[in-house]
Order: sequence, then C-alpha cells, then structure tokens
Amino acid sequence: MHAPAPLPSLAADLRSLPRSFWVLFTGTFINRFGTFVWPFLTIYLTRQGYSLTAASVAISAYGGGAMLGSLAGGWLADHFGRRNTIVLGTFSTAGCVMLLYSAHALPMIVAATALVGMCSGTYHPAASALLADIVPENGRVRAYSAFRLAANAGFACGTAAGGFLVTHSLFWLFAGDALTTVCYGAIALLWLPHGLRGQTRNAPWGAALAKVARDRNFHILWIASFGSALLAMQVASTYSLAVVQRGLGFDLLGRHFRPETIYGLLISWNGVLIVLAELPLTSWTLRFDPRRVMALGYLLEGAGLALIATAHSIFGFWVVMTLFTFGEMISAPTTSALVARLAPEDLRGRYMGALGLAWNSATILGPLIGFRLFAFDPRALWWTCGALGVGAAWCILRTRPATARRDAA
Repeated sequence: MHAPAPLPSLAADLRSLPRSFWVLFTGTFINRFGTFVWPFLTIYLTRQGYSLTAASVAISAYGGGAMLGSLAGGWLADHFGRRNTIVLGTFSTAGCVMLLYSAHALPMIVAATALVGMCSGTYHPAASALLADIVPENGRVRAYSAFRLAANAGFACGTAAGGFLVTHSLFWLFAGDALTTVCYGAIALLWLPHGLRGQTRNAPWGAALAKVARDRNFHILWIASFGSALLAMQVASTYSLAVVQRGLGFDLLGRHFRPETIYGLLISWNGVLIVLAELPLTSWTLRFDPRRVMALGYLLEGAGLALIATAHSIFGFWVVMTLFTFGEMISAPTTSALVARLAPEDLRGRYMGALGLAWNSATILGPLIGFRLFAFDPRALWWTCGALGVGAAWCILRTRPATARRDAA
C-alpha cells in the first residue's frame, strides 16, 4: 500500500496563492478595519434613547436588506462579474452609511439600516465567488482561512478604534466606516480581475433554483450555518448588553475603562485570535473528517456563549470569547470550501448568495429572538445558545462521511 501524500505546508500553500488573491486580501482587511457602525449599533441606538425593541427592529432591518442583497449580489456576480459587483456594492454601501448617520427618526433609521444591509450584502457573495474562481480547488480551504484572517485582523483593529470613537466622535464612527468601504471599492476597480461572468445565459434562475432545491448536502450545510449564524448574531448584539449589564470595567494608570470599551476589546480579541491561530489550526483540522471538525466547532461556539450565564468578570467574558472564537475558526473555513466545491461553476455566485441567506436570515431573527429572551431572562438566552450549538453539530453529522470527505478534498 502507498502511504497517503503529505499535506502541503502552510507556507507553501500561501506562496502558491495568486497575486489577485492578495489584492482581495488587502481590500478585505481595509474594509473590515472600518466596520465601525455595525458592532456598536445597539449601543448607539440605546444611547439615542431608543428601547431594546426599537434597536432589535433596526438591526433586523439590516438583515432583511442583506437578504435581498445576497440574492441580488449572487446574480450580479454571475452575470456582470465579481469585480463589478464588489465596486457597485462598496460605493453604494458607503453612501448609505452616511445616510444612516443623518437619520434621526426611527422609521428613517430602520430604512437606512435596511439600505446599508442590502448594499453591503451584494459584494460579499461576489468576493467569495471570486476567491473560488482564482484559487485552485486543492488550495481553497487555506485560502478561505487566509481570507477570514484578513477580515478578522481588520475587525480586531477596527473594533478597538470603534470603541474609542463611539465615546468620542459619532461622526467619525460613521465617516470612517464609509471611507474604508470606498477604499475597498477603489482597490477592486483598479486591481481585481473580473472573475467568471456572463454565466446567466447558461444557467438561468429557474435552473439555478432547481439545482439548489435538489442539493441535499447544501441543505444540511445551510441549516447548520444558520444555527451558527444565530450564535454569531448574539455576539454582535446581546453580548454587548451582557457586558454593560455586568458593569464590567477597570481603572488603569488613572484612566477608567467603561463597559463599552471592554466590549470593543473583547471583540478585538476575537480577531486577534483568528489572526494568530486560524491558519495553523487549519493545518491540523485538514487531517480529519470535515463533518467532525465542523461539529466540534459548532459545539464550542454554543458552549462559549452558554457560559455567559455564569460569567461575572472580565476574565469570564474573555473565556467566553475564546471558546466561541476557536469554534468559529474550526468550522467556518471548511464550510466556505465545501460550498465552493458543491456549486457548479456557472452557479457559484448564487450558491454563495444562498449561503449568505443563512447569515442574513439570522441577522433578522437573531436580534429579535435574542433581545426578547434577554428581556425575559438573560440566562434563558445563553442556555438556548448552548442548545443551538448542539443542534448545529447534530445536523452536520447527519451527512454521509464519504460524501463529506469527497466534498472537502
């Protein structure tokens, strides 16, 4: 018998990635560095005097807009090209962010938030599809992991800056978000390739929907991703309320760090961990059955948030974020690579858009459910998160091992 070929080293895999991938990597880092508004939207709205119910409606409107954006973005990516969709989405998102800053009445805030979600939702499927276009199949797990590193490294740096801005300059919280989004669009326009386009004639919407409707493996991935996304939405919404409710803060060198700043630092820790650990961790997880890898990730995500029910210190919340982040690092790159593998070439943009629907649906439902459970009893929310992690893990283990190994090859 022949021994299995050793996996390529991490350094070799990264060196083999094409130049256009690194352009996409850089643009994503800049864009995510400027994601100031979304992580602090709950705090911003409650400071403006709106109730938790009003805040949940506004955040859910973002998810509704992003759902439409994902559908449109998948079609645009397949028909007009990945680069053109990224440019259109980024420039329109920047304008809508500043529109949200100028909105003061709740109906205008909800409408502007929905527009931000819709415009930003268009370019994420295009970026994911472009990565699959330019990176060979055997390098995609590492490529998606590196892509997430760019997003989270930017997010880690950006949320720390956002925590400062939300207490000092609301204008620059919004303007900084808009400017960095425009920078991403300019980079895409100048240096990214078009990627595959003009595929709609070969695969119209009817054929695309029929293919997705028959794809049982994709259905299972979608449901598990939806459960994971519901957990991530709590990190983006109710997690901040838990930090503020506990009154977490400390004094250092004569300066008092408020709970809002602590929240920003905890979210930054998520990005720091991903930057330091995700690529090496991917080298380890590639050796195992992807079903079990993803199931372990979902369990860690749920277990981390469930611990908030008993966390009463900064250290406790640090443990929560660490467990959640390890779960995210284990599950997310494999999910993206599996979807890229499952999708026919002429439907890749729409498959990525359909996967985005799992996250966008969770963006709508996650805050609505989370805020209501938090208002009823915070512990009920965090225990529910633990159950969701178990449910997502059980779901992904329902796939056939041979199929999962083939799809993650």
